[in-house]
Amino acid sequence: MKIVQGVQVHLIKTKRFKTNHITFRFSGDLSQKTVAKRALVAQMLATANESYPTAKKFREKLAQLYGASLSTNVSTRGLVHIVDIDITFIQDKYAFQGEKVLDEIIQFLKEILFSPLLSIAQYQPKVFEIEKNNLINYIESDKEDSFYYSTLKAKELFYLNKDLQMSKYGSSELIARETAYTSYQEFHKMLNEDQIDIFVLGNFDDYRVVQLLHQFPFDNRKKKLDFFYLQNALNIVKESIEKKTINQSILKLAYHFPLVFGQKEYYALVVLNGLLGSFSHSRLFTKIREEEGLAYSIGSHFDIYTGLFDIYAGIDSQNRNKTLQLIIKELNDIKIGRFSGYLIKKTKLMLINNALLSEDYSKTLTEMAYMRSYIDPSYSLERWIEEIDKVSKVDIIKMANLLKLQTLYFLEGK
Repeated sequence: MKIVQGVQVHLIKTKRFKTNHITFRFSGDLSQKTVAKRALVAQMLATANESYPTAKKFREKLAQLYGASLSTNVSTRGLVHIVDIDITFIQDKYAFQGEKVLDEIIQFLKEILFSPLLSIAQYQPKVFEIEKNNLINYIESDKEDSFYYSTLKAKELFYLNKDLQMSKYGSSELIARETAYTSYQEFHKMLNEDQIDIFVLGNFDDYRVVQLLHQFPFDNRKKKLDFFYLQNALNIVKESIEKKTINQSILKLAYHFPLVFGQKEYYALVVLNGLLGSFSHSRLFTKIREEEGLAYSIGSHFDIYTGLFDIYAGIDSQNRNKTLQLIIKELNDIKIGRFSGYLIKKTKLMLINNALLSEDYSKTLTEMAYMRSYIDPSYSLERWIEEIDKVSKVDIIKMANLLKLQTLYFLEGK
């Protein structure tokens, strides 16, 4: 349902939950120029506004709303940078005094968006600097996580597009450059130019929700979103070895695959990932971790929006070559069909069970609605399960042969 051009409301009615959930989603361009600004905006949105000018007063207001929970999150889909405001709250029928909690929550969200904490066309500097330092400290602490650090380094090697080489928060250096003025100007731009989606999920009065949201002073906008990025595979393998004072070494292999969500091969890729590295019965886990005892942790995952298939292993540094050889052997075995029908059956069962369990989370239903709006109008859990069930051994072999090794990164512990 359209509020104005470029601002959509998605009403997801369900009696599955005792709480209601609202997500305000800003979808804009993923760019080195704006990623740090947008991450800082996310921090400010969850901290204070003109009516509740301190973090303490802001949280007290949420407590008064029967303990409503508000958070912000940033994420990416291809070349799209997303900022979410998520708020979960009780349904009106559970309010002790008969309060209209839904009305109050939407009013609170309106104040967050249209009455931010300002000081002459910029965020209030004192509060902003606190949140800026918090975000820098968070990113710096993330760098101490060897897997996170290795993931960023592998992305730098794999992607030709510089916007995809960085964290969804940007870097400490990029954040340090931003000011209360530049970040607020970016927020103003987001309000006026980003695609905005408002997801309201739970048991509520449809008419009242739409009536309240129509009071938000949004302007028309037309935003083109590039969800998919596919670069050409290279005929060389980029290698990088880095030494760091850590106990565990990290081996990362990045493969290219030439497809996007919705293509028939996508479902084969999901099953391939499952039987290769994403479950405890997967080949990498059982052969390299359990049988050979070479890895503390090992697995695989893929990014369907950017054509990256990633294999990772936490190992002792002296086991690098043997682990690498065994990873390549396991993938080659799949490429020539040297795996059982039982492994396929067990993998499909795990995938389908996990998908069904995911329906117990409100955010999953929100993501499905987003997918239907912008990526695949026919997307549904039922169809996803049907397509997974159809995947054959031949499909998996064909998919495995589309993977092409592009980068090898080794973080050597010392």
